Amino acid sequence: MKRSRSFEHGYTIVFRGGDSVKYSLVLLVVIIPYLMSLYVRGSLTLYLKSLIIYGVMFLSVLITLRVMVFIQSYRGFGTTLSLFSTALAVFVDLLITLITHRFVVGFGALSFVLPLSAMIMVLRGLDHNGDSMKKYILYPLYTLPSILIIQLISYFLIGTINPVRYAILDLTFYVFSFLFIYYVIFKFEASYGGVDILRLFSSYLYAALFEYSEPFERELSKRSVVRDVKVHLFMLNRDNNTYAVTIPELHAGPIAKVGGGYLISDLVTELGRYVNPVVYMHGVGSHELDPATRVDVRKVIRAVANKVREYFADRKFMSNECIGKMPIQIRSRNFRVTHVPLCGKSLIIISRLIKSSDDIPLSVYEELKRRVKLDWDNVILIDAQNYYSDDNTWDENDINELASLLSKIGELENQRLEIRSCVNHVPKYAFGPIQFEIGDNGLITWGLEINGKRVLLVIFDGNNLRRELADAIVNEFRSAFDIVEVLTTDNHQYTGIARFTRSRGYKIVGDSVSHELIMRNVRRSVKRCLNDLGITHISYYPVIVEGIRLIGDSFNSMVRAAERGVMDWKKHFTVLIILPILTMIILGAILGIL
Repeated sequence: MKRSRSFEHGYTIVFRGGDSVKYSLVLLVVIIPYLMSLYVRGSLTLYLKSLIIYGVMFLSVLITLRVMVFIQSYRGFGTTLSLFSTALAVFVDLLITLITHRFVVGFGALSFVLPLSAMIMVLRGLDHNGDSMKKYILYPLYTLPSILIIQLISYFLIGTINPVRYAILDLTFYVFSFLFIYYVIFKFEASYGGVDILRLFSSYLYAALFEYSEPFERELSKRSVVRDVKVHLFMLNRDNNTYAVTIPELHAGPIAKVGGGYLISDLVTELGRYVNPVVYMHGVGSHELDPATRVDVRKVIRAVANKVREYFADRKFMSNECIGKMPIQIRSRNFRVTHVPLCGKSLIIISRLIKSSDDIPLSVYEELKRRVKLDWDNVILIDAQNYYSDDNTWDENDINELASLLSKIGELENQRLEIRSCVNHVPKYAFGPIQFEIGDNGLITWGLEINGKRVLLVIFDGNNLRRELADAIVNEFRSAFDIVEVLTTDNHQYTGIARFTRSRGYKIVGDSVSHELIMRNVRRSVKRCLNDLGITHISYYPVIVEGIRLIGDSFNSMVRAAERGVMDWKKHFTVLIILPILTMIILGAILGIL
């Protein structure tokens, strides 16, 4: 079954809405009342009064949001939601004006009761609801002061609807709203995982929208699993120049500024005090291997840094003898597998050529170990994460095809190897002063010459890569190298937060940064690397870190619940928007308001 990536698409739409959405909503709020006044042949004064009412409506919703969920004034999310609520009310007033041929303003205020209540439900669900979802039933009442203020001002400025009839309609509609809230509660408990998932999603929204990570990390910690983790550390020494290659058995997520979202940037910064550059590569596993908090990230980094310091204190390099299998790249219809020997250890890089090449599941890894005869104690599987598509599923055919390729590597004979190596680093700022698809470690080009066979690894510190860009890099350097592979680190440093909304969300390398600029930097870096190849001594250290809190399946459970919710969006839209509007119109007609 194809995966839709609706979760990534959803928060990308929200976060990249930016000013264009706000401007469009403002235009609606300004233009529609003018059209309404033309329709009823009203005066300019009448139109200006309606703008005052809608301005009060916007401020009432904004103040309600900020009072109820403590949204700081400099955050754009509350403004956008308030404009949406006001535009929805304007649209309802337009419908009523068209039906009654009267200039009706303020009637539509009731239309934002349920959407605004739903948002308060989710955001207030963070800390204010205990373990009972029944407390959510109160949230429509939080919108009542705003509704009464708007309707009173509408009556005194325009006076189209009697306040007593308004009060009757309000009372009837609020009873009706509670029934809708019960529907939402039932839906969550029956289909989306219940209160635990809602609390997790609430704290996720706080982290994503307001860059306030502590509640989300706290919720992730509650559901975490504690286990020992390993970081594969290679120290490569060439002419007394030393650089490090790190491959943690961790996942660098789930989102920016939360737990493992700091992993790559903090690791590179810390190790950069001792070696330069630092190569980071993405191993197997998905969000179940995310460190739950930044405290856990720092614990891992301290352990790796200690091992680097021990290396320099001992100054014990490996002997000149290096035994391993020759490098090889094997391709099938769906996979490209690259084997790179680092003396006693082997890196095996997996690229998926059709499906998305991200996050090889641990279950797939275990199945491959069961089926393929390899020295798995000395094999480190690397996820290239370099081809993006909506489908990142694994099925039996995928596993069979990959197992067949890996078996061919297992058939290679060991031999004595001479490794010449170089690493060149292109800093992040080379790709532009303001961009959020390449992380702090920028671009790494790692060149190797192993018994005369040349290998080039181009590693972007990012979260996936444009397919055409990956292919362009591979094709361009095939003439100079026997093996070329391009990878990303799966860095979530800028994934899923709302500051600078037009630039964030889910962005992959090559989304907005010029491909020509990227290619120029790659060419320059590869040229420097080729001029710097030298005999390299390799030391390997398995760094074991005890007692790290990993988020387990909690984040994936939240994503699955969100995806099910997106699949049901038509139902939710009907419940939260369409049915309330129809109900208001029907009740208004029954009560003689319309």
